[in-house]
Amino acid sequence: MSEKPISEVLLEEGSISRAQLEVAYREQKATRESLEMVMERLGFVSPREVLQIVGRQFGAPFVDLGRTGADPRVAALVPEALAREHKLLPIDIGDDSLVVAMADVNDVFALDKLRDLTGFRIEPRIADEIDLTDCIDEAYGLAASSEQTIGECIRQAMRVAGEQEQESPPLVKLVDLLLSKGIRERATDIHFEADQDVGRVRFRVDGVLLLSTSLPKRVYLAAVSRVKVMGGMDITNNRIPHDGGIGFQYGGRRIDMRVSTMPGAYGESCVLRVLEKPRSVLSLEQMGFTGENLVRFRGLIEKPYGMIVVTGPTGSGKSTTLYSGLRMLNALEKSIVTVEDPIEYRIPLVKQTQVNQKAGYTFATALRAMLRHDPDVILLGEMRDKETAEIGMKAAMTGHLLFTTLHANTSSAAIPRLIDMGIEPFVVASSVLAIIGQRLVRRICTHCKLEYRPDDAEFPAWYGDAQRNVPFFKGSGCEVCRDTGFKGRTAVYELLEVTPEVSAAVARRITPSELERVANIRDMRADALDKVRDGVTTLAEAQRVLG
Repeated sequence: MSEKPISEVLLEEGSISRAQLEVAYREQKATRESLEMVMERLGFVSPREVLQIVGRQFGAPFVDLGRTGADPRVAALVPEALAREHKLLPIDIGDDSLVVAMADVNDVFALDKLRDLTGFRIEPRIADEIDLTDCIDEAYGLAASSEQTIGECIRQAMRVAGEQEQESPPLVKLVDLLLSKGIRERATDIHFEADQDVGRVRFRVDGVLLLSTSLPKRVYLAAVSRVKVMGGMDITNNRIPHDGGIGFQYGGRRIDMRVSTMPGAYGESCVLRVLEKPRSVLSLEQMGFTGENLVRFRGLIEKPYGMIVVTGPTGSGKSTTLYSGLRMLNALEKSIVTVEDPIEYRIPLVKQTQVNQKAGYTFATALRAMLRHDPDVILLGEMRDKETAEIGMKAAMTGHLLFTTLHANTSSAAIPRLIDMGIEPFVVASSVLAIIGQRLVRRICTHCKLEYRPDDAEFPAWYGDAQRNVPFFKGSGCEVCRDTGFKGRTAVYELLEVTPEVSAAVARRITPSELERVANIRDMRADALDKVRDGVTTLAEAQRVLG
């Protein structure tokens, strides 16, 4: 074990500055928290960075269970009670060793118990405690027992009749189980969908809708009413859409959900958007930035002024990319402000505000107000209209670095989109530094990853013949990835930097395809193919997302 304090290691590695460390020391004296906790809370370091250093000090490397998941076959070597008591989970097995993820790698009593119980040499790995708890639930069959309980609740709910079905204990438990199951399976959306004879519950996991449960029609209608009660909506009127919110308790933490209902031919449908906040902002590398794109983007966010625009459809990770960029800026030395709808991440030392359309507090209104606060960096959640775009462009040309998002299919398509809003081409050319296009692709599950040879039909038309003989990988499907072959997502990028040549072309109003030639863009397909060749994703997934 290394005796060097974590703060010194962070300082030596350049993860924090001397000024940040001094601020953390002053905060620690006032709050009496540990220095590591203070630095995490202030956003100077992420929990992952602290865990990686602690792991190195104890000779127990960090393992990202949120990405790798658990293997129930290996977990079966250790009793569930022991795993829960000491917050540990076996994740791999060797000839004479057992690799165990632990929340506390200094728990010598747990290590001794494991050694005596299994007869293996124990190799500890440090892991995030919340990820570890979720994986313990996954590994020890909580999902299977949950399915049995859901089935029993459906049978009991069928025997309940009357106007207050949505308040019956079996129905209340059924809805709670369905929401818990969605959260456990990392769903971003939970869909209740009405059909002629049944209702279906589907989860959107890693961007793809998967069927979870089918419900008898009467139970389905009562379940939707129960969701409306939880969301504070009017259950007596099912002829108009309703919106609400739920604060759901899961695993000792509160999960916020945004609820929306819509009337249909066979009854109300309902979608719950799971708004669980990530425990830390991802780094650019964790988001999927690699190679030249990473170097160029890092250089762009060091510019003193100008606009950086991220484009892509809803749910493509645009805001997360911007937050990752903000994370690299020194908030101690810069004034950073954001205007969002809604605020997705809480960032220490950054002034954040949320628009309120009903009160007349729009993006344009907020942007005007924040310019009077002398900011160095501005994050504008979305550029929606001409007024907001004009104010943003002026801010970018008058000494402010501005990050924003825009709905456009490609980076080159963002230029005509801005011009269509009513912005003069020369203003766009002189204010925009770069435009980033992005999509999210699913990652191959590491537990069932295998090498294979694709059929000729699997190669998309845009795939070059020269690289057809390199190794290809896919997931065969296992318990960890719910037989999908994928677990988690990463982003693929293209970056259009506004050079003097591009700026002149924009002023001439050339088409997006001509602009791509002038800018010599390395498009998203090329980035996706890099990730295919690196074994991160599959050819089929790249084609599904990019067409």
